[in-house]
Amino acid sequence: MNAAEPWASAVAITGNKISYVGDAKGAAKFVGDKTKQIDLKGKMLLPGFFSAHEHLIASGWMGLGAKLGDAKSKSDYLEIISQYAKANPDEKFIRGSGWNPALMDEPPTAKDLDAIVPDRPVMLIDYTMHDMWMNSKAMEMGGVNKDTPDPIPGLIEWVRDENGNPTGNAKEFAWMEAFVESGAWQADEMIEESQRNLYDLAASHGCTGYINQGLATPNIKNLAKHFDDYKIALKLLDEQRKQEALKLRTFMQILYKTDTQSVDQLLENVSNLKGMYDSDLIRVTGIKIHPEGVHTSHASVMIEPFSDKPEKKVKRGVSAQRTDEVIKAANKAGFDVSVHVDGSQTVRDTIDSFLASKKDGNVDARNSLQHFTVVHPDDMQRVLENKIPVNITPIWATTWAGGMEATRAAIGEERTLKYFQQIRTAIDGGTNVSIAADVPSTSPENMGALSQCEAAVTRRDPSNPSDQRVFPPMSQAITLEQCLYAATMGGAYEARMEDKVGSIEVGKYADLVILEKNVFDVKPSDIADTKVVGTMMDGRFTFRDGL
Repeated sequence: MNAAEPWASAVAITGNKISYVGDAKGAAKFVGDKTKQIDLKGKMLLPGFFSAHEHLIASGWMGLGAKLGDAKSKSDYLEIISQYAKANPDEKFIRGSGWNPALMDEPPTAKDLDAIVPDRPVMLIDYTMHDMWMNSKAMEMGGVNKDTPDPIPGLIEWVRDENGNPTGNAKEFAWMEAFVESGAWQADEMIEESQRNLYDLAASHGCTGYINQGLATPNIKNLAKHFDDYKIALKLLDEQRKQEALKLRTFMQILYKTDTQSVDQLLENVSNLKGMYDSDLIRVTGIKIHPEGVHTSHASVMIEPFSDKPEKKVKRGVSAQRTDEVIKAANKAGFDVSVHVDGSQTVRDTIDSFLASKKDGNVDARNSLQHFTVVHPDDMQRVLENKIPVNITPIWATTWAGGMEATRAAIGEERTLKYFQQIRTAIDGGTNVSIAADVPSTSPENMGALSQCEAAVTRRDPSNPSDQRVFPPMSQAITLEQCLYAATMGGAYEARMEDKVGSIEVGKYADLVILEKNVFDVKPSDIADTKVVGTMMDGRFTFRDGL
């Protein structure tokens, strides 16, 4: 990923940094009596993958239980849950994830689940990890009833029947308080288990660093409780750092979810954590604003109406005015801001805020647009003109988890072709593009950069080779070299680490990944199957298999 020296055949590492890049003859002068030499015998060495958008520390709880992603209908989902409950009679909570309302002929209800599991709470998170499907027992334990208020009607709410009773379908995190009240959340245990498992998995996929775009716990709407979760998570990471056992460089964004949260308190929390964690291994870098939901759940804000629900009016959880306020205050305090932008209107409003903050004098702010999903061409042009960094998850532009069907239904064929995930346009236009899986919104088994790159190059779902459908438009497919750059230098740039990681250059940290073969020699449909045999972070191996 070094344009001045794109290919080399030998690398020397001294301590935790790269001390030589070139050929074997030049590397010989670095060999001493205690030098360890590794002959890769034709394997491929790359910079360690750096993801700009994951939720690895505390999101593992979202993927517990039954896996619903391969099902095609409500009856399929119910059959999977029924079999899972029978096979796990001792589980207090029946969990699952991956359902998609676009694949159902009728909306999900508690009655559906009551018929198969009446005596234990059932809690199923959808494939976007934003909505939940509960049975009556789960709602009872969580204190959900007719009098339960909707945090933000039209966005964060419970679907209700004609009498106002919750039906069991909670939209856009409306379920989180009930999840905590039911006893399903145990912070210390779940955060540690999730972090260790997902960091191990990420290292096995060649990941050496990432930006944690907000801590995904069910306390995200409560600033004080959520701050406590951050302290638990960061302390855990720091203990691993001290033991030289930390597997990923971690750059933390602090989540801001609703207008009811104090901006002053938010900045105080971020400043306090920044003062405690500010190294190249663990750093609190800024704020992540999550103002809306996703278009496939009709929870994002569009310039034009939804195609299948033109009457749907969406209210933002963080208003455009408050988003503007947070961005300017954070930038003035020296923090970067990343914003979840799925809907075209939210993209437009956020660009306005970024440019307004820059006009106010915050010219060094490195604010970014996360997901960058449905983007009007006029706003695409503004992004390119102002070189605003964007992050994209390529697998979402495939048939994975029914996403293609849901997108076409929500915004129609024309906008799908012209507005949806314009990754090639962004890269060719010269703005910084990073890629990520956004675990848990993408299943952990598909989190690898190579899986995302296969999706970006082929526009097909790499986890389902038998599905040969291509998500349009193919004009947005990118090259493997472009994707690998986005998976390394692109992410490093968003974390302000491009001078320290992301490429194999002298003086940079020894963050590297070793592949079993040259990934440029394999068929595009085999990119994701290329095995990672070794991962090194900060000069030490964090994963080895066959090396």
